[in-house]
Amino acid sequence: MEWLRKLLEGAKKKEDGSIDIDDLMKQVNTEFPKNAVPKSTYNDVSEQLKTANATITDLKKNNVDNDALQQTIKEHETTIKTLKDNATKTEKEYVLKDKLKDLGVTDADYLIYKHGGINKFNFDGDNKPIGVEDIIKPYKESIPHVFKNDTVKPKYNPAAGGDPIGVNPFAKETYNLTQQGKLLKENPALAKELMAAAGFKL
Repeated sequence: MEWLRKLLEGAKKKEDGSIDIDDLMKQVNTEFPKNAVPKSTYNDVSEQLKTANATITDLKKNNVDNDALQQTIKEHETTIKTLKDNATKTEKEYVLKDKLKDLGVTDADYLIYKHGGINKFNFDGDNKPIGVEDIIKPYKESIPHVFKNDTVKPKYNPAAGGDPIGVNPFAKETYNLTQQGKLLKENPALAKELMAAAGFKL
């Protein structure tokens, strides 16, 4: 203890050079109450130490819980990202299908599949498809049956008269058995052409 060391260093000495024990003890008795820790103080410090240790233990425990919480948050963030990605993909799909429909595509799902899926199309920052017109040009030659046949109308002139049909009765979206029978009877050549356009193998 610093206070005791100072007392020893400054202890009064006798004529023979030895320390005056009696004088030293008096000083010790005088200084001890000033420097010694009372039991009540010791108990307080001891309790504070116990509390501190308990707090540290709790903090460690909370840190473990916090790690678990952080992991849960990460899992939720992953789930949220997946949901957002799916929502974006769905939005792109609907907008793309509408665009394809406007461009005369009658089976957008098939064309999208043939092109490699939604991710193979380009979209702007607002998830609107871009460059679709150029993308579908080669498909008009390779899979014409998924496009509206706008050239049918002027070719169809039934022998018995009447208005031109205007649509392909063999196509999926305009399938009509009555018109098919009529067309096969009255204009077999055109019927074959329309069947081929609709994807029928002749």
